[in-house]
Amino acid sequence: MNASPSSDPLSLLGMGMPEDDADTADDPVREQILDAAIAQFSSVGIARSTMGDITRRAGLARMTLYRRFSTKQELVEAALMREAAWFLEELQREVDTHDALEVKLTEGFAFAISRLRDHGLLNRLLETEAESTVPHFTVQGAPLITAAAHFLADLVSRSVHDSRSHEEILVVSEVVVRLVVSFVLSPSLIIDLDDQDTVKSFARNQLGPLLGPSEFPSDS
Repeated sequence: MNASPSSDPLSLLGMGMPEDDADTADDPVREQILDAAIAQFSSVGIARSTMGDITRRAGLARMTLYRRFSTKQELVEAALMREAAWFLEELQREVDTHDALEVKLTEGFAFAISRLRDHGLLNRLLETEAESTVPHFTVQGAPLITAAAHFLADLVSRSVHDSRSHEEILVVSEVVVRLVVSFVLSPSLIIDLDDQDTVKSFARNQLGPLLGPSEFPSDS
């Protein structure tokens, strides 16, 4: 049986990230509602949250919420899209603070692992709604993984002169994205993912040669 959209929240992210229009971009009440929704979802999960719960948490009247989000599905979609957009914006800022490709990759990988493993909403969904959440990183994960692979391949292509085609870089980028997903869903007992130096060393020595040019340095 296929899950309904409201019980299958991460399927929404596969539809892409819509641009905010002029009516929603500068609406502090809308942001207040989304803040409350994320806090509520992170507390008890999406399936167990109601519009009333979010209204009370936001300290607003029900009609105020329904003027902006007519259904729970619409609110869930907006909240998840904002979280995904914020993560990508933070990752881009982290990567952009560095010049060398080696540092971009090691710092970006460490940032992504840390943020995703500590993400309150993602952890809550994996705990309370794993049946509908995990498939969107695995057997139904193509949209999310492909989007992230393109993000990484574009970063590499912009950062270094490389004889490989963009398609070749995209392939190894997908391998790296799948590795990140694996670490988030199934933490390693061998690699200490809580130690940033260990994570960066792993990225430099194991992922750098895949993503970077042949002269990419390692710790050895």
